[in-house]
Amino acid sequence: MGKTGVGKSSLINKTFGVDDAVNLLPSWFANIDQEIYSEENPHFVLHDSKGFEQGDDTNVKIVDNFINERKNMPHIKDKLHAVWLCLDIPIAGGRLLETGIEEFLKHKIEGKLGNVPVIAVFTKYDLLVARENRLLKRADHPGKSDGEIKTLIEQNVDAKLQEICIEPFERFVKKGVPHITVSTEVGFEDRLSRLIQITYEHVRDYLADASVVSAIAQRTSPRVKIQASIEVGRRKYWERLATSVNFPGKPLRQCIDVIHTDIIATWRFNDPQGYLSSDQFKAMMSNVVVAPGDQSNDPSKNLVAGVSLVAGIAGIVSVLSGPVAPIVIPVAAALVMARWVYVVYQETTFVLRHLMTYIIDLTLILQNIFWLQELGDPDRPLSRRTIKMGVHAYEGSTTKRTLSFKINQHLDGLSFHVGPDTTLNTIEALIQSNIIESKEMLGHRGTFPFSNIVRDDETWEG
Repeated sequence: MGKTGVGKSSLINKTFGVDDAVNLLPSWFANIDQEIYSEENPHFVLHDSKGFEQGDDTNVKIVDNFINERKNMPHIKDKLHAVWLCLDIPIAGGRLLETGIEEFLKHKIEGKLGNVPVIAVFTKYDLLVARENRLLKRADHPGKSDGEIKTLIEQNVDAKLQEICIEPFERFVKKGVPHITVSTEVGFEDRLSRLIQITYEHVRDYLADASVVSAIAQRTSPRVKIQASIEVGRRKYWERLATSVNFPGKPLRQCIDVIHTDIIATWRFNDPQGYLSSDQFKAMMSNVVVAPGDQSNDPSKNLVAGVSLVAGIAGIVSVLSGPVAPIVIPVAAALVMARWVYVVYQETTFVLRHLMTYIIDLTLILQNIFWLQELGDPDRPLSRRTIKMGVHAYEGSTTKRTLSFKINQHLDGLSFHVGPDTTLNTIEALIQSNIIESKEMLGHRGTFPFSNIVRDDETWEG
């Protein structure tokens, strides 16, 4: 919700990947009861509200009534999961909060709107950055490098933002409403990721089941995708992976089919050919998951110059960005399942090691694929080449070997049916410790030739 021109359409398009939903209604028409759907994103339903005009309290009452009606709906699909209150940053002066907005926020703080998450989103942060960039006189800072000038501008932006926006807002809401400053322009994507993270956490606290759907719907934060896939696994079968009541007597192929499908679903890649669900990709994954040999020391501590996940992605992009650089994979690895998938599920360290490794490897490889797609061409359908690059980057990193060592550590201390099964906690901790933060990865946008990886697709074998 927010007034016309505040940037609602751009924000929704960017975070949820929907161009059609926000363009269904003319800008002058906003009926909050209207459910707006998108063919591009079936997990997404939008309700649009007009802004609160000066001296008009009618829309405040309409919004209040709508929120209270929705929070009392019996079914989760009919409830309102979150509210984004979009606000301008008063760059040119003027009032931060109009009377109607103040009234709405008071109702939220006083509990009149229940526990429905309301998040204040200050839009067009890039305009404030551009303004401070113009105001900075470089002649007043002789001898400073470009990097030092950039840091100085960032400090000025932060100070101005605190003065005109953050401090007055926080004084008014008294920590009763979370807030975030965003921009939909290139170079500010990490702020959108933080918005999604904040939204996910508040929706999870309000309606846990709805938080997974919101995570699937968004397309800007791999961290939230990963958290959602862990939550799905927790609810289904990861909780007792070592002593599962769902898998006994079944070949591991059937077990990993279930695991694979659930993890893939949370990412919502643009994959019209179904490459990520294909037997070829599953076969590739089964060969990535190889039972590790004995390791008495942590590889990450033994290697002088370890290769991180980020470095692995950057390295594969640099190597394979030339004019002729197909990714060749042996036919056996591309088309034939590894032998371990035909073992029948039993309560053994062999089985548990492979299931743990499959979950962790697949999750982190999908993270690689997300970033290769996002920094290459996010609107282009997923290709086999991009998938193979994601796999190669992961296999070439120190992370893979370190994770094998840590999984072995967990299994060495595990006793089946004795004490709590800590397998899920271990899986979650290992995945969480290897999440690539958006700001870190986006910082490589201009450093490595991600655009050069976009080319005609190739076969699974090369």
